[in-house]
Amino acid sequence: MGERKLTPRQERFVKEYLVDLNATQAAIRAGYSAKTANRIGPELLGKTCVAAAIARQKEKRAAKIELTAEKVLEMNLRF
Repeated sequence: MGERKLTPRQERFVKEYLVDLNATQAAIRAGYSAKTANRIGPELLGKTCVAAAIARQKEKRAAKIELTAEKVLEMNLRF
């Protein structure tokens, strides 16, 4: 069985969530109601397809900047 495709608003939520990792604000910016965003945001994070899309985007971002656990440790040891 294939992975569910995200709706356009869910795709927007994923992009917005990656800005500041704030589910409520991401939901509002993605076009969900401000009145229910504090419920919808966490609900979206709980959806397997949305969580998988967020994880994929985080992996792409990390690969793009070549961020590894070793580099993080090296940076922390310098300070």
